[in-house]
Amino acid sequence: MTAWLPKDRNKWLDCTSDLCNDSLHTEKLLERGAWFIQTRWKAAGICLAGALWLHLPPLQHTPGFAIDFRYLLIVGLLLVASNLIYAHLARRMADQGPTSKKLCRLLGIQVLTDFMNLSILTYGLGGVETPILILFLPHIILSTLFFSRVHSFIMTWVGIFFATLPIVLEYLGVVSTVSVFDSAHKITIISSNPTITTSYLLGIAAGMLVCWYLVSDITAILLLRERQLEQALDQLNLLDREKSQVTIRATHELKAPFAAIKSYVYTLRDGYCGPLPEKAQQVVQRIGDRCDLLMAKITDIIHLSNLRTMTPSHTRLTQVDLNAIVAREVEDAQLIGTPRGIAIHYQSEPFACPIMASKELLATMSSNLLRNAVNYSHDGGMVEVSLETTPGMVTLQIEDHGIGIPEEHLERIFEEHFRSNNAVHFNPNSTGMGLALVREIVRLHDGALSVTSQLGQGSIFTVTFAQSH
Repeated sequence: MTAWLPKDRNKWLDCTSDLCNDSLHTEKLLERGAWFIQTRWKAAGICLAGALWLHLPPLQHTPGFAIDFRYLLIVGLLLVASNLIYAHLARRMADQGPTSKKLCRLLGIQVLTDFMNLSILTYGLGGVETPILILFLPHIILSTLFFSRVHSFIMTWVGIFFATLPIVLEYLGVVSTVSVFDSAHKITIISSNPTITTSYLLGIAAGMLVCWYLVSDITAILLLRERQLEQALDQLNLLDREKSQVTIRATHELKAPFAAIKSYVYTLRDGYCGPLPEKAQQVVQRIGDRCDLLMAKITDIIHLSNLRTMTPSHTRLTQVDLNAIVAREVEDAQLIGTPRGIAIHYQSEPFACPIMASKELLATMSSNLLRNAVNYSHDGGMVEVSLETTPGMVTLQIEDHGIGIPEEHLERIFEEHFRSNNAVHFNPNSTGMGLALVREIVRLHDGALSVTSQLGQGSIFTVTFAQSH
């Protein structure tokens, strides 16, 4: 038995105490188990249809050809009965929270019963006279996908046993010889020529073992690569979380000194330490502006790092009215646009637009999109905001007619700190973090975010959420 095992033990990826393939998650096993049951329904239908077809009068009297339809009928009914049981057990497991071991045990029982049904079918269809034995191979292949390599090897030998059982029983005279073509000729071969019978049995065993070895070896290599990729992904996620934590700590440590610097600068600027010369006043004002910009950037970095450590399942969602949130943010953005003559036109639904979301995060998202639209619009321009509902969806669209985004930069504008050259020239005081925050907020709400833009003509940002009922 060990002669069939690969020399590289690392490819085994299992141990003899584990029944199922430990690289398979419960969700994958559920999907494959469901597919297995669906495929068995098709096989049952084929057997029953074949039994009905063979029972037709023209085929009952075909000279030189005879198949007993009862074997197909029996196997078809057995498949239907067993599949009803398996489907019921699978539903119960799904309701109770299945484990990989329980699912693998159920799959193992299914494979065993299929081997028995195939053995009956092999006997009824003449065994050596028909290619029905080929149907054992798909089950061996499935065993390599469902189970550990040791147990798939054992299942292969079980398959060999059931595949050769009809021939052995016929040879020993335990059951009568069934032939679909020439009964006398087959009886002569089976009973008087043990060399041919033995060679045939060994050929079946060798073919199935070769099939198992090749498929399981390939499967082992693929699973090894999958495990390595999963470990690499876990390592990258860990590094990303550590990076976020370091970023949060560093920015928190910077925030307090900058707040102190800012307070000192404003103390000088406002004359609490005595009047300053005009040039000194200008320098102090510029220092204050830079402090404001750095403080805003530090705050955005902390906010973004916190968002990236969150997942949709960890976000506290309540039913909120997106219409009311956007309307309030439009009013705030209008205060920014009024000094430059920029008007904001909000076209909303006449009713509430409820969605499951975080009110604070949606306010941040809307604020960033609206402020960007205002900041990158030309003086005297217009920003158009619309909120529309379709069956099950709510869509927020914000369109400006400003400087636009170069086409080659559209895929990068949601990266933190990235700003296109025309954006830097038009608005040098931006932190470059707003759209990165928007992307993370949309991700946490399982929404969709898209942008279209033409350079010099403006941009359209579209956000879609699932509507709450």
